[in-house]
Amino acid sequence: MSCPVKVVVFDLDGTLYLSGRPYPKAVKTVNEVAKRVPVYYLSNNTSKSPVFYENRLKVMGLPLRDDAIISALYLSLDAIHEKGIKNVYFFANPEVFEWFAAQDPSLNLQPSVADTELVLVAYHNSFDYRELCELSFRVQRGIPFWVTHTDFVCPDANGPVPDIGSFMALLKTAYGVEPERSFGKPNPAMLSNLLKKYKPEEILFVGDRLYTDFELAKRAGCRFVLPLCGETKREDVEKLDVKPELVVEMVSDIDFGKFFDG
Repeated sequence: MSCPVKVVVFDLDGTLYLSGRPYPKAVKTVNEVAKRVPVYYLSNNTSKSPVFYENRLKVMGLPLRDDAIISALYLSLDAIHEKGIKNVYFFANPEVFEWFAAQDPSLNLQPSVADTELVLVAYHNSFDYRELCELSFRVQRGIPFWVTHTDFVCPDANGPVPDIGSFMALLKTAYGVEPERSFGKPNPAMLSNLLKKYKPEEILFVGDRLYTDFELAKRAGCRFVLPLCGETKREDVEKLDVKPELVVEMVSDIDFGKFFDG
């Protein structure tokens, strides 16, 4: 008998909702799960701050613990503190920029090119060409370059839209540069706090992508369920040598009871 699951982590975009609209019965399903075990939410999408996601999930009616949001923004900030860096050019949406600045007012997030010690790229989907040029002025000079995650696209109701992985391809084509670090999925550090409390096999991760969600689960050693309501298609799964423990059409199709009972 498998070890019973003691915590469930849900991806957001493409798993519980798309373009802010919950999938059928997703909210009800997560609330039922939360009656049995703690529930957390993990997303690579850094176009919004953790506060935004807290508010969105509350409005949807999803259960929310104080520490329920797992974001690459937290890991990025921790890494900056570990390095003792103060002058960080932060390429991010205004709301994320303001949230990040409020976490550590001592950081200079708009340093001159000469003063920039580090470039940090979040999923910025409202930039203008001048901002892109400011980013390029720094990375082409060899200033250390980090990204919050490496997703090529972000799901949208009208079709996938370019994400940080696409920005990385642009910068590599133009200047031959690549980021030194990435903090989001599939980096198992995203689950580091939970792995301090639970064994990997006691963690169930539910996500819709193979190269981020499933890869994270494999690297962390936790259990994994793949709903096909997001990016991955059934034919993609059939090509895999190692397949997810369970594949379903959507989150509401998961029989969580068998995971909790071992």
